[in-house]
Amino acid sequence: MSKSRWLRVTLYALLIFVAGAVTGTLLAPWLGRTFMQPPQPKQLAEHMLERLQAGLQLTTEQTAKIKPIIAATSADMETVRRETTARVHERLAQTNAQISALLTPDQKVQFAKMEEEHRRRMQEFREQHHHHHFGLRPDQPPPSPP
Repeated sequence: MSKSRWLRVTLYALLIFVAGAVTGTLLAPWLGRTFMQPPQPKQLAEHMLERLQAGLQLTTEQTAKIKPIIAATSADMETVRRETTARVHERLAQTNAQISALLTPDQKVQFAKMEEEHRRRMQEFREQHHHHHFGLRPDQPPPSPP
């Protein structure tokens, strides 16, 4: 392979790599918001009902009886999600307290700064994506049934 052809192939490969990296960087946040967030309970209930109606050819009477069951289940699932999130936060707080107890005074100060920075970044992320995701924050009340 000639030197100029090798240079062109290398340049093309580099351009493809850079284009992929840029595309991945730009698309990753959108993909995360779109595909990694759980659906809202109302959307989940609607999807479940549509799937049952299509797959089972439910009558109007069956649909009317099944709809509140699905609505109650989706609301319960949201409550479980919020409770689980609260438990995770409590457990992490216990872990941080245990770690802090083993640190020197200077390390404790640095650890507190690290944790505050982490909380700030998480809050900024939630605020940035609040309007773009399907999940609810742990402090939001459960939705009313559809």
